[in-house]
Amino acid sequence: MAGRRCLLAMLLLLVAFGPVHATPLDSAPLGSALDLVTGNDFAPFTGEDLPEGGLLTEIVRRAFGEVGLRYDVRFMPWRRGYDGVLAGRFLGTFPYVRTPDRAVEMLFSDPLLEVRQLVYLSAHSGMDFRKPEDFRGRTVCAPVGYALPAELAELAAAGALSRESPADLPACVRMVASGRVDAFVIDEFTGRSAVAKAMAGDDIRVASLPYARAGQHLILSRSLPEAAAIMAAFNAGLRKLKDGGAFEEILRRHLSAAP
Repeated sequence: MAGRRCLLAMLLLLVAFGPVHATPLDSAPLGSALDLVTGNDFAPFTGEDLPEGGLLTEIVRRAFGEVGLRYDVRFMPWRRGYDGVLAGRFLGTFPYVRTPDRAVEMLFSDPLLEVRQLVYLSAHSGMDFRKPEDFRGRTVCAPVGYALPAELAELAAAGALSRESPADLPACVRMVASGRVDAFVIDEFTGRSAVAKAMAGDDIRVASLPYARAGQHLILSRSLPEAAAIMAAFNAGLRKLKDGGAFEEILRRHLSAAP
């Protein structure tokens, strides 16, 4: 508890007086008391098999490092990680798109990155996309732990849209490629990587219009006593990372290696 009180005091000072010089990482208060958690199969953003654990894993680690904090990052299924943050077993998880339900339970960081969400359609489906209503009567794939865009979630809740929820994104790619479901919606980088990895380019097409733009965020449970102060420190570190030019270098390095 003393370590937590020290961390909270330090972070409140950071919020009050702005960014401070980072302390050595091996002496950061509460440096590894709780881990961060993320998931796999989300290239180029997160994945155990990616350099530095993925683009956003590196950004999250580096942003915390800018304010002298270090947290280990664990990889596990998305739903287990999210539930573990809610239960207090992990400090936070990423990357997540803001939804009304999540905002009730979680604090959201400033955007790590803003990306276009695209609609990936089965080449065997007659579906086209111009507006969310075009999903009415269709079947969409979103893995366990993934949220549908708000409009599609409303259609699904009203029974106007069917949802399939396999264990992971590669399963969604296979289901769309085979024509079992009509579409999935995901950011352009992850979608392109997943389709290329599955060698499904001949069976999946991308709608000509993007679905939306969405921010990717780090999230912390609102029930964590020091969540607001930790989030303020993280946002300060993220601003430093972006202002100093390192952010663009990280983007170029990871995205140039992506399919």
